Amino acid sequence: MFRYWLVGLLFALGLSQSAAAQEPLTVSPQTSRLMLNEYLNYRVVDKSLNVENIAVNEPQRWLSPSQLQDHNYAGERPNVWGVIPLFNRSNAPLTFHLKFGDPYLEKVGVYLLDKEGQITSQSISRFSTPILQREYLSHEQVLPVTIPANEIVWLAVSVQQWPEQMPSVSLWQPGDLQLRLQQQQTALGVNAGILILLALAAATSARLFGSRLLIAFGTLTLAFTLSLLLHSGVWITYFTPYSPDIAAVLKGYISQLLIVALSWFIWEWSRFRFKLSRFNRIGYSVMLIAIAMTILLPWLPEPWQLALISWEINALLLWGGVVVGRSLQKQPVSGHRWKTALMVLTVLSAWLLVSPRYNPIWEGLSGLLLYSGLTLVTIMFLLALERYRLSRLMQRISHLKQNRKTLRRRLWRLLKRTGEGWFQMNSDGSIKQVNRQMMRILAAHSEEQIRANWPNGFNIDGQRQLVSIERLDGRKVWLDIELFTDNTGRIADVTKRMEAEVHLNFLAHHDAVTGLLNVREFRRLLQDRLDKKKTSSVTIIRLTGLQVIADQAGSDGRDQAILQLTLSLQQKAPKSARVARISETEIALLSREDEQAAFAQAHRLLQFCREFRFSSDKRIFQLTAHAGISYSADEDVAASTLMRQAREAVQLAMQQGDYRVHSYSEADQKRLIGQAEAEWETRLKKALREEDWQLFSQPLISTSKSEDKHCFEVLLRLPGSGSDEAIAPQQFLRSALRAGVMGKADRWLVREVIEHFNEQPFQANRTWRCHINLSAQSLEDVDFIRFLEQILKQSVLQPEQLMFEVAEPDADKYFDETYRLFKELQGLGVGTALDQFGTGFNSFRLMRQLPLTQIKVNRFWVQDMLVDAVDAELVASCVRIAKVLGIEVCAVGVESDEARIKLTQLGVDYVQGFVCGHPVEWQRQEK
Repeated sequence: MFRYWLVGLLFALGLSQSAAAQEPLTVSPQTSRLMLNEYLNYRVVDKSLNVENIAVNEPQRWLSPSQLQDHNYAGERPNVWGVIPLFNRSNAPLTFHLKFGDPYLEKVGVYLLDKEGQITSQSISRFSTPILQREYLSHEQVLPVTIPANEIVWLAVSVQQWPEQMPSVSLWQPGDLQLRLQQQQTALGVNAGILILLALAAATSARLFGSRLLIAFGTLTLAFTLSLLLHSGVWITYFTPYSPDIAAVLKGYISQLLIVALSWFIWEWSRFRFKLSRFNRIGYSVMLIAIAMTILLPWLPEPWQLALISWEINALLLWGGVVVGRSLQKQPVSGHRWKTALMVLTVLSAWLLVSPRYNPIWEGLSGLLLYSGLTLVTIMFLLALERYRLSRLMQRISHLKQNRKTLRRRLWRLLKRTGEGWFQMNSDGSIKQVNRQMMRILAAHSEEQIRANWPNGFNIDGQRQLVSIERLDGRKVWLDIELFTDNTGRIADVTKRMEAEVHLNFLAHHDAVTGLLNVREFRRLLQDRLDKKKTSSVTIIRLTGLQVIADQAGSDGRDQAILQLTLSLQQKAPKSARVARISETEIALLSREDEQAAFAQAHRLLQFCREFRFSSDKRIFQLTAHAGISYSADEDVAASTLMRQAREAVQLAMQQGDYRVHSYSEADQKRLIGQAEAEWETRLKKALREEDWQLFSQPLISTSKSEDKHCFEVLLRLPGSGSDEAIAPQQFLRSALRAGVMGKADRWLVREVIEHFNEQPFQANRTWRCHINLSAQSLEDVDFIRFLEQILKQSVLQPEQLMFEVAEPDADKYFDETYRLFKELQGLGVGTALDQFGTGFNSFRLMRQLPLTQIKVNRFWVQDMLVDAVDAELVASCVRIAKVLGIEVCAVGVESDEARIKLTQLGVDYVQGFVCGHPVEWQRQEK
């Protein structure tokens, strides 16, 4: 009876322990980071077992974290399952990100199960998936999980990995995870950059001092950098974002490269400490063995590669210990003890990084500590050897040394010119002979390897072709192969160029900040749909408030805000819609929905924008959004027209209030034009009534070196609102002519100029000519010439100091009026000029028939004359004909000294443009 009681007691204790082990882990909105490894129960099974059969309610099948480390599994790499019950104590579902510490996991999965073990949600990620196609844009495996409110669920994670190499699994708030990854990546990048610079400094010092030890240490440092970049996964982000499998393949080869560099460093250290001895011969043999294993590595399967690397690094650790012990025994002085200690730290770091059992510790971004240590070791080594080598450098400088350096530089230049691979072929196309550069390109060590792998040579179409091949080390490269008629060929590695072209192609079609489509690609897709007569709706969302974020949180904060918002909008938008960023403040959506559905969709997106908040430096920002919709069923309409209609709809939505949506109609354009015309007319009449204008002056420089002629043009502008720049006449000229104010504005301008010179007689004396533009209304004003006569009688200016300009389009349209006015002006002695010469078809007729003092050549001919031979000849023709007619020539839009020199050589009298000076405000002196 006692036996039965004892069995029952033990069974009850087992149930209580299982129940205690399965107590749910509580999470809340305040949970920012939670390491799950110590809370998970584990099960190691074959990778074919799915989640429905893992038996989460049978605790006797599961292992504790300590039991998992001691678990041995025979066979292929298994699936390690980890489960834990979670309880969300908040009243709303919570979304967390589950981060796995090893970026090289072949497959991971996250599952949510109910109490009966049924799946409620799941998310799976594979290592081979490109970064841009992952659910979370990171080189590490990060999967989202949403925990329902007030409910206990099972969280199950699946990792395809050996039990003793189980990575860390942590639960993060999305914002905290993103900030942490950015900080760690920045710190890792800074340390990597410093380490590379120190390695380059070591190589430079080695060249200066002739130290092979420094060269070996610099090579070892570079190998450390490459190895840690691969182990941390940062390599995937910057070098192989579209094909992560390349990084997984390179990791083993980089570890072997680190072993070779470490064996070389230990050998050079023994030579440095012991000169010629048996240690040097042993070290040389160890290095040769490491090189031989490197050659053998590509032909070994993956388990044998790991075993070989583990054996090599352990053997190097023992050999390094022997060298260090002998070094301390031979010369135990303080000057070399700390150098030896630094060498010990370097060897131990390499052992921890390469050893298959310990290198998971440094997987991910946790290798920052090792990076910092290597940086410190490198700095101390350089400081230690600098003093020793400096004294030897001063003794070895001689005339022979200078001659040898000169010969080396010449040899280096010669070798740089032969950077391409060359080969000779037999009559059947097989390879006969190659040079060393070709062997380097194909990763071959002998000509026999190349003949064995390419027995028929390179079969290409035509004489030259770009070919993608796999080198002998397994790396795929792009080669530019060219065959010649004399049975020779040229080969060049263009892999970097092809990768750069792929990257540039992506940037040409996507926005650099958000990764969305840019305006060019969006317009192309829209035009394709319209050409195919497909129903298309364009929704443009305009954001207001980004400038406030930029002013208070910086441009980085603004970019972060637009990135977060656009990523969220992309998730909220329909899957069939194409989202693009068409300007700094505008997001566009292209969908095939009808107008009513597009309106409802735009309303939902605006509501999300209203709820969106961006926090930075303990400040919270909110953006204002408006949406405009344009719709096309099957009628012929251009993409630019549809986008313009959507923008006009946005403007009308902004007039209706915040977070408004407006759908374009045919009456909208007339409404907008009428509103704009009315606003301009009211503003211009107010400016004329209150004399609220601004004057600017831009200098004209004479090309004659013998005369210093002070000439300038007075420009009329309308003051901008607030801090905006002044408004040029091109923006309000049409409205001003319709309102009938330009003629009065011209008179005000002439009167202001005359009064200015009356108040400044000294400036009037030094002014050679003052240019004033006249509008079309002044041409029709028959009283303008009498007005000018009366005001000149009261002026200190001489008539020849004034020059009135008329644009060529106006002179062509109002030819009789222009001829009459110019004739009367020349009768008064006032100069006349034809502006914008060359914009119409009657330019030379006007130049011949009108009484002109000067022509001003169109800026479009001048700006392109250095690159367009036709424009250069047109300018030269204008100069030749004007000289025959006795008319001065002024070139407008001169923006470079090269153009100014060319125009001077052609015989132009005056030049005007930014090369002479920008327009500056011209104000009268206060009385």
